[in-house]
Amino acid sequence: MRKINLRLGSRSYPIYIGHDIIDRIADFVKPPLLKRPILIVTNKKINALIGRKLAKRLLSITASVHTEVVPDSERAKSFGVYNRIIAHLSKIGRKEIPLIIALGGGVVGDVAGFAASTYRRGIPYIQLPTTLLAQVDSSIGGKVAVDIPQAKNMVGSFYQPRTVISDTKVLKTLPDREIRNGMAEIIKYGVIRDASLFKYLEKNLKGIMGLKRACIETVISKCARIKAAVVEKDEFDVKGERAILNFGHTFGHAIEASFKYSKKYTHGEAVSIGMVLASEMSLKLGLINKSEVIRIKRLLKRAHLPLKAKRINFKKVLYALNFDKKFSGGTNRFVLPRKIGQVGLVEDVPEFLIETVLSESLYPQNMLF
Repeated sequence: MRKINLRLGSRSYPIYIGHDIIDRIADFVKPPLLKRPILIVTNKKINALIGRKLAKRLLSITASVHTEVVPDSERAKSFGVYNRIIAHLSKIGRKEIPLIIALGGGVVGDVAGFAASTYRRGIPYIQLPTTLLAQVDSSIGGKVAVDIPQAKNMVGSFYQPRTVISDTKVLKTLPDREIRNGMAEIIKYGVIRDASLFKYLEKNLKGIMGLKRACIETVISKCARIKAAVVEKDEFDVKGERAILNFGHTFGHAIEASFKYSKKYTHGEAVSIGMVLASEMSLKLGLINKSEVIRIKRLLKRAHLPLKAKRINFKKVLYALNFDKKFSGGTNRFVLPRKIGQVGLVEDVPEFLIETVLSESLYPQNMLF
């Protein structure tokens, strides 16, 4: 098992990464935190696989364990689901401050964390991420939110969990598409901060996607360390440091919003397309060498991630881009790669260049590899 400490003063917390460790939750969480009413927020599938067993385990510690089952899709990040969680908390936490356990992927972590951040102006919560994407990215750093029709994560807050417990054993339950979904974020980390990680992915991709224990624990730990280091420097996303985590997300979120968060593209698939678009934009601006773009595209393709979007609606994507939280004062801002291992923020990109890059993502073009 590996342990990473995210240091934020009084809001510091540990991140545990290991195989078959969920049952050991009492070893990782201070006893007083568990001896209170607990609400497990999860989805139907995870509840059947893990949630009921976890609830039974927790009943040996506290007398009040409850479960709120939410939809298994981006639809869970809605005010309707948020209201259900708040109503459940109000029933079980009349005399004591309850604890939320977010058991699931990034969607569950976001809506459960947002509920935790607002109920009674903040109650404790624990992240138990069950998807690859959540283990390497969304469970760490305290960004919690719900969606509105116009764009993702527009209503939210910064609210850190008390602990993150990433059990790699549960990844074996994931379909291949979910593994690919997480791979997009893993590749992102190599591009934005760690060229050696990118090389490791190039050499060990088969073992990683096959969930070989040593490989998967290595990449999850590397990504978690990068995320923790960035969050420590810029917890509230005001210094520009944390913005680099959004490489590929500006276009990716807009693509997701244009399809109304349907299953047409998963978050990772949309981010994959977004990373290609951002790389092409950087290339056209003369900020990156063509050979670097080739490597990024090649690795995404080897991970069976899409490089282009099909039947995209330009107007909807451009409309959604206007809601991006990285845009400021009417000026657009994109995270663009300079080389593998380094990205930068670029402001005021010409509208025609944005539209050109988007249009080229639709049609056959000369492949770079």
